Amino acid sequence: MSKHQYEYRKAMDSIHVSQEWEDHMIHTLMNPDAKETHPHRTPRMGLIAVAAAACLTIGASAAETASGAVSDLFAPLFGTAHTEIIDSIGYPVGVSDSTNGITVTADAIIGDANNICVIFSLTKEDGSPWTEVPDDSYLNFEDSTLDFRVEKQNPGGWGAHGGSWFIDEDPNDNVIQFVEQRTIDGAIPHGSAKETLKNLCVWDENAQELKTIVKGKWTLRFDLDFEDSSKTFQAGQEVTFAGSPATVTKLTFSPIAFYVEIEQNGAEYPLHDSDKYLSGESEALDSLSVLLRLKDGRELDIGYYSGGSSSFDNGKASFAKSGMLNEVIPLEDMASIIVCGLEIPLQ
Repeated sequence: MSKHQYEYRKAMDSIHVSQEWEDHMIHTLMNPDAKETHPHRTPRMGLIAVAAAACLTIGASAAETASGAVSDLFAPLFGTAHTEIIDSIGYPVGVSDSTNGITVTADAIIGDANNICVIFSLTKEDGSPWTEVPDDSYLNFEDSTLDFRVEKQNPGGWGAHGGSWFIDEDPNDNVIQFVEQRTIDGAIPHGSAKETLKNLCVWDENAQELKTIVKGKWTLRFDLDFEDSSKTFQAGQEVTFAGSPATVTKLTFSPIAFYVEIEQNGAEYPLHDSDKYLSGESEALDSLSVLLRLKDGRELDIGYYSGGSSSFDNGKASFAKSGMLNEVIPLEDMASIIVCGLEIPLQ
């Protein structure tokens, strides 16, 4: 396995898709000339965090939020700005599993109607630092599965995209943080979830292969507990997408995530770059530009590293970009969203 293949595997490991999407993809690959005969929803992998992908758990009951507890736990990811927002929407978890001297703990969870973000820690019980790891981005699990319950929002299926990565705040201590993020399109996550992790590995640059540093299996369960702080803004604006007219059909933001959707009538999406994309639809989705303009003058390209989905039904095509933000942004600090070059006030 090459380093490129390793990075690809890490990214692919972070995707959880519906059986419908998986069956459709297999059918498409085996029958490249076949035409679509049924509506489908195609999730696209987010390129956020080119880091070790592994799937975390989500299960057993979350505890009542103590003042400052969640923001302290998420500080390695979000820093110390807007801690009151993290504390108001998140919950501490505190569920652990131990194997072969390593304790994995799901520390805390935040999210909204379509997003889940969990931070947890890997602790060496002998107190020694993680000297086996040359760089936290080289870490990965040999195998991981993430299962959670969803409430479907449409008959066309659902999918998910996101990423996972490690953070080593203090290379001299015995703890490494791990972040797991998922955005669910076409469904709402709820209830409980289960994550199983097997064999912690590191990429060996010299040998150009994966090296197992801790053999073991960790299983964690906890509830998807968080407060949904998302807000839907007025849509209906006309834009130009892929050279044809389109309509913005949904604009939803929370302080930690976003969802932007457009719809188009009867457009075709030819594939121009077969080396980079599987289909013209995925290429078109990648070209959907979404910029967030803040009241302090900053402009964030939130669509560039985000994932998304496309669906086709009754002659209409729908494209969505969605994902979590790289920082906590209060809704009142958001001035406008720029979709396909059109600025739309968020008010």
